[in-house]
Amino acid sequence: MVTWFLDHGADPNARCAWDFTPTSQAVFEAPFSLITYIFSRGADAQRGQLLQHAIHRNDPNALTIVQLLVERGAPINEVKYENEPNVYWEREPFGLGTPLHRAAELGKGDVVEYLLEQGADPLKLDSRGERPRFWAEKRGFIDIARVLLEAELTPSTIRPCL
Repeated sequence: MVTWFLDHGADPNARCAWDFTPTSQAVFEAPFSLITYIFSRGADAQRGQLLQHAIHRNDPNALTIVQLLVERGAPINEVKYENEPNVYWEREPFGLGTPLHRAAELGKGDVVEYLLEQGADPLKLDSRGERPRFWAEKRGFIDIARVLLEAELTPSTIRPCL
């Protein structure tokens, strides 16, 4: 069915008002093979808040999909909707952070470590003025909080940058 839609002009980057695209839905719950297929048909890793949706996956493929998105240029230090002012102000009361904030909050240590290796900023504040470590601590993910504290104390000149 996806092939048919794409063959008939569907845009995998078409977005609604909240920057949600068909690719956003795919990275949230579709099989890896379908996600790579959609990218072969024109999906753009910089549209649709893709890293945010991939991190929310409840399966072991989350890290693999996050890696694919980062390799394809998904922004790792962007606060959700930060480039969409109207949406940002509408959604800000719910708390908006970077992919690192969400991975820390959800206890996804493998994703946290990968994002840090790729240059994610552990000092960046979310819309509530909190660092990713705050969310790991709040949710009881002490090992993740330790990794983030170590990253906070590491001079940024040593961390890789994108």
